[in-house]
Amino acid sequence: MKISAVDAALRFRQGSLTPSALTEEILGRIAAVNPRLNAYYEVFAAGARESAAAATREFREGRGRGPLHGIPVAIKDIFDMEGSVTTAGAHPGFRPPPARADSEVVARLREAGAVLLGKTAVHEWALGVSTNNEHFGPTRNPFDTDRIPGGSSGGSAVALAAGLTILALGTDTGGSIRIPAALCGVVGLKPTYGRVSLAGVTPLARSLDHAGPMARSVEDAFVLLEAMCGFRREAARRPRVLTPKQYFFDDVDPALVELVRAAAARLGKVEPVDLGDMKAVWDANTTILYSDAAAFHEERLREHPDWFGMSLRDRLPVGLKYRGIDYARARDVQREWTARLTRLLGDDAVLVAPTTPVHATLIGEGEGSTLGRLMSRLTAPFNLAGAPVLSVPVGEVGGLPVGMQLVAAPGRESVLWEVGKDFQSLKLEPQGGAS
Repeated sequence: MKISAVDAALRFRQGSLTPSALTEEILGRIAAVNPRLNAYYEVFAAGARESAAAATREFREGRGRGPLHGIPVAIKDIFDMEGSVTTAGAHPGFRPPPARADSEVVARLREAGAVLLGKTAVHEWALGVSTNNEHFGPTRNPFDTDRIPGGSSGGSAVALAAGLTILALGTDTGGSIRIPAALCGVVGLKPTYGRVSLAGVTPLARSLDHAGPMARSVEDAFVLLEAMCGFRREAARRPRVLTPKQYFFDDVDPALVELVRAAAARLGKVEPVDLGDMKAVWDANTTILYSDAAAFHEERLREHPDWFGMSLRDRLPVGLKYRGIDYARARDVQREWTARLTRLLGDDAVLVAPTTPVHATLIGEGEGSTLGRLMSRLTAPFNLAGAPVLSVPVGEVGGLPVGMQLVAAPGRESVLWEVGKDFQSLKLEPQGGAS
């Protein structure tokens, strides 16, 4: 059922829909569709039914807990859930025992009364943009099952696009929420760095990792964000609209450029801005990401290099070759870039840019570093700055969804909410995909 979380919550309160009925319908759809799409690695059917039944009883007794009570949520298989193995998409030999406790975000969702459906597919160790996982098989885009859904939160995006959940959790280190959101026609929000707790989340690069919500509408994404952390939306002035003079529209599909520029113009008067040396920003992000990732995986790389899939085997060791001085200089660039972007955006501006330069590519095409550079080139700079970014569907190119990024200054998610509301009148749900 492709109902929004907000509408489902309203119907729960009215009594015209129950959490049990909604959960049962979604579980049936998962059973029918997931074998083809591989959006979920593990489905908690019994636990979901139990949680939904409890929520149904509580609503009948007038004991609603809030906007997430009874709402089905998919969990990226990188968040710990008590009693479940957090695979992180890794080789079986690397998998830990079942988690002894929930990650902080999952614990918050349980407290809010959410129905946790299962663990969604992830690119191996979250280092990749295709979710073409050698250990679990490829996850497929509902719009064209020969194509990637993006990654690393590909399973969450597919589950949303195909109606296999109402809300989903993702993580984003270089674009891993926004890329699959764009390629699957859904909404993804990378909050300000540190906004959402990463306790109990398998790291990729601790200096750049963000956890955030994925949904089929902007409003639903913010409802989930508020449940994940202490954030609350505040009134914000109508934002100024900025577009980059360089880099973000270079080497991008012309049809996508046209869609994004037209959308920016609808938001208000557009002001082009100079963002400076983006090559230095990209290089700094790469240095930090691979250094952090190699530090986390050093022992695994030394003892079992053959357990890593081909898309990681050559890339992860790169991080071991950087010098301390390289990392320090990358941190200098990070500070300068963050200050520049924060100064340009201020308290009341949003920067508009494409999320990806192209639509979804064919599974296996350019896998590894080539695909990673292509798809994360426009997203990774904002991980380096720790700025909040909302990716929204902006149309289709060649019959496949593409997205647009809305970037605000660190701590200014409310600005994204203000501008994102303009997209609430658009039909954000995918027009096609699995059925």
